Amino acid sequence: MRYTLPFLMLVFALIGLFSTGCDGVSNQSKSLVNDTTISLEAREWSKKIDHSPDIAEYYIQRAEVLNNEKRHDLAILDYQQAIELEPDNCATYYKLGDAYFASDQTTKALDQYKLAESTNPNDVQAVFKHAQFLYFVRQFDKGKIKFGKLLNLDPEHAEGHFYNAMLHKEDGDTSLAIYFFKKTIELLGADYNSSMQLGAIYELNSAFDQSIKYYQQAINTDPRSDEAYYAIGLIYQKMGDNTLAMKNYQNAIDINAQHFLAYYNAGNILASDGNYTSAIDHFEICLRLKEDFAKAYNRIGQCFELLKITDKAIENYLKCLEIDPNFALAKDGLVRLGKIKSAN
Repeated sequence: MRYTLPFLMLVFALIGLFSTGCDGVSNQSKSLVNDTTISLEAREWSKKIDHSPDIAEYYIQRAEVLNNEKRHDLAILDYQQAIELEPDNCATYYKLGDAYFASDQTTKALDQYKLAESTNPNDVQAVFKHAQFLYFVRQFDKGKIKFGKLLNLDPEHAEGHFYNAMLHKEDGDTSLAIYFFKKTIELLGADYNSSMQLGAIYELNSAFDQSIKYYQQAINTDPRSDEAYYAIGLIYQKMGDNTLAMKNYQNAIDINAQHFLAYYNAGNILASDGNYTSAIDHFEICLRLKEDFAKAYNRIGQCFELLKITDKAIENYLKCLEIDPNFALAKDGLVRLGKIKSAN
């Protein structure tokens, strides 16, 4: 039988349409064995896939490698193929959800998390992935329900307690946030992130002793935490204990020589003690690390003004205003020094 060209073109088009995946993306039809844009490990899994194309686990393993390489586009296709081969494996659905989420396709990610949970409603990881997603997209009311289900399924799910705490913190329920952060620490024995979060909550509520306690717990967990030392330094500075504040700022700097805020706050302490030259040195290091930090220029200006070095004071106030034209304290300095007239 003879077919006309337009008819053949229509047939080929229909074949292409029906070979596409469930959301309009073709499955990987060509081998990736020789694709040098992916790793050797991914190409090794490709060899196994070419040899045994009906084994879902091979696609899952290659997808995980591709995800780690940020090739989410290819990983998505592999997970889709694995689901086609084994539609009852709920883990593949939430892994596909993760790949969609990593590529900013949040609607498709949510669909996969829902599918994972509907495939096995009692799968703890599937419920956790769904709950975690709801936290990330700030659907807090739905998230609370889902975390409630998760912790009923597994009361000792430490990561679930942590994200539940974060959800309650961001939703403004501090007491529940504290409870779940402490529960996370109880389950794990120690947890850096929970300790830092508790330190910040207690600091915000001026419970400084409790705050220092949890920041110190964070340091016990990670002795190289410059952010924890810096946070403790800030608290001691607020409490007026400049000696301990300086000690902790120095610890932060020893760990992270790029910590410009530690230099800045150490400079503020030195200036408050009348050590204006040393303060200027610290502010200048701060500016070498962060050139557009207007506050540091203002503080240098104030120190030079107090040292009666007027031209340097004016120079730094002007630099501050170049960065932030509305910086009121720098304008006040220029008024005092007769460089500009008061607006009043």
